[in-house]
Amino acid sequence: MSPHHGRRTLLKNLIVLSGALIGLAAVGLPQQDSSGVSGLDAIAARQASLDMSSITFRSMGDAMKAGRQAESQGYPAAALAKWAKALPRMFPPGTGQGDTSAFSQGLPAIWKDRAGFDQAAANYAAATARLAALAAANDTAGFTKQLEEVSQACGACHARYKAGAQGPPRK
Repeated sequence: MSPHHGRRTLLKNLIVLSGALIGLAAVGLPQQDSSGVSGLDAIAARQASLDMSSITFRSMGDAMKAGRQAESQGYPAAALAKWAKALPRMFPPGTGQGDTSAFSQGLPAIWKDRAGFDQAAANYAAATARLAALAAANDTAGFTKQLEEVSQACGACHARYKAGAQGPPRK
């Protein structure tokens, strides 16, 4: 046996022991909270998403007024329907008016009447899902009519749960 064999074995054992001690020490360290985004980030994300939603909706209406076929709006309609499913989760507790330093038009009613808010959001999601289905079927007349249904679903939710005027926030 070489004299270096004992040193290598000792060195390997020290490396393994050091790794184990570092691992154990890390368990005892305070862990970063990775439970989700901050309230400020949630507000910024929902405001940007709602702005994009509004732009998407308006562009589909403009396309219909310009005589486009419903199938040409399949992608934006599907994107709007996908967003509508995620919308309620963009309003976590602590992200309403006055809860943070960020400007928010989310009224306290969102959190006080969460079941009502979730139902209003589900109505919007159903309206946008139907819009996407009509686009996929290239039902231009039905699609154009459904745009009004989506607008009414938006308005019904905003009337109860959004402060300020309909449309983009004014700062």
